[in-house]
Amino acid sequence: MLGNMKKILPRLAGLNPGLAALLEVCILFLPAIPAYIWMWPNLSGNPQWVVQALVYLYVLAGSVWIGRRRWSWDQLGLNRNGLWLSLACGLTIMMGRTLVILSIHWDLAAPQFGPLILVTQILYYFLLVGFGEELLFRGLIYRAVQDWLGTRWAIWGSSLGFALWHIFGQGPLVGAAMLFYGLVFALIRRRAGGIVGLILVHGLMDISAVLLLPDTDVLSLGRPQIPHPALLWSGLALLAFTPLYLWIIHPRVSRSAQPVRQ
Repeated sequence: MLGNMKKILPRLAGLNPGLAALLEVCILFLPAIPAYIWMWPNLSGNPQWVVQALVYLYVLAGSVWIGRRRWSWDQLGLNRNGLWLSLACGLTIMMGRTLVILSIHWDLAAPQFGPLILVTQILYYFLLVGFGEELLFRGLIYRAVQDWLGTRWAIWGSSLGFALWHIFGQGPLVGAAMLFYGLVFALIRRRAGGIVGLILVHGLMDISAVLLLPDTDVLSLGRPQIPHPALLWSGLALLAFTPLYLWIIHPRVSRSAQPVRQ
């Protein structure tokens, strides 16, 4: 494997930096193929958590190695640009999703965590999942596709990659939801110019889902009961409003706020 990498990397150096980085990301994910086939189906409990943490550390290290050989931290989105916009839009999406969750009767008890497990979960979802996935998708992959094909492709490419990351392990329903969230997060990345706010929101969304959603296959529950339709429609309205704001309203607001040149 290392011998092949030494032969491949010099050839990639002559390509467009974005395309070369994407090809290296593909190489980074080659171990995922046997993992999905042989390893993940046989893991559960504490061993699964340990392996997941190691996987995120591996992906995080690979993303840093691939990205920092070509771009600065600022170019990868690790800056304070658009922090308040990221937090405002991200928390709006989070609020919308929470209202949708609360509108549904799951007929299952919410998971219970002790203080130590809760702290471990928070650290895991903020430091590994939130930081690792945002650096990979809205940092490295977004930047690579943007340099290679432009911003529109960066938005769609990073979002499709984000959906595929989840669909193999969590199924098509989660994959479809992650495509939507990926598009919204990519639009936030486009308008804000940074990913620090997205890292914080990503961690909050994941830990809130752990606390609110039952740890089960949602498709196995059948048709859900919705005792609070007002919450459902309010949540869906917030989910629909955020991408519309980022796509249409925010550019107009930004242009109108700019001083008129004499």
